[in-house]
Amino acid sequence: MMKQKGFVLLSGMPASGKTAIGRALAERFCWPCLDKDDLLEAEFEKYEDVDLIRRQKLSRLSDLVFEQRAKAQSHGVLVSFWRPIGQPVSYGTATNWLTELQSPVVELHCRCDPTVAQERFAKRKRHPGHNDALRHDTLVQQFAELAAFGPLGTLPCVTIDTSDLTDIDALVDEAAEEVRALLVWPRIL
Repeated sequence: MMKQKGFVLLSGMPASGKTAIGRALAERFCWPCLDKDDLLEAEFEKYEDVDLIRRQKLSRLSDLVFEQRAKAQSHGVLVSFWRPIGQPVSYGTATNWLTELQSPVVELHCRCDPTVAQERFAKRKRHPGHNDALRHDTLVQQFAELAAFGPLGTLPCVTIDTSDLTDIDALVDEAAEEVRALLVWPRIL
């Protein structure tokens, strides 16, 4: 069990493996995992139909709930698609509040081949409120651009290649060791 407090922020393009790695890492550390998509999908359930405009509004609302819940914790794994810092875009969870967290934050960036991420994205089954089918053309265009951004660049960062998720335990082992070393946490797992 991880006795030190801190946060691990999972970043990467859509379908890069953030959720799978984040949940496995949270389980390894015995930490709570806060996933923005879980909050967003709970909001979708309140409506019979979610169009793109409502989806965007619910996404921003979920960002606020995500921020409030993270600030109420002393540690945890934070999974979201984060807004690229310094880029003129309106999508993604804002990062300006991360400095207000109670404990240090380390970014765990899931680097994934854009083609692999696109294939995963096309195959995954998410709540219809995401409107993935309507957004598919714009998202596919964004994959290469998002891959070029890389990590957020403002936090201590560990990058792992998540193009192959067949051995998530090995990826989590690698990530956990690097996160511990980066935060100078003692080996207590």
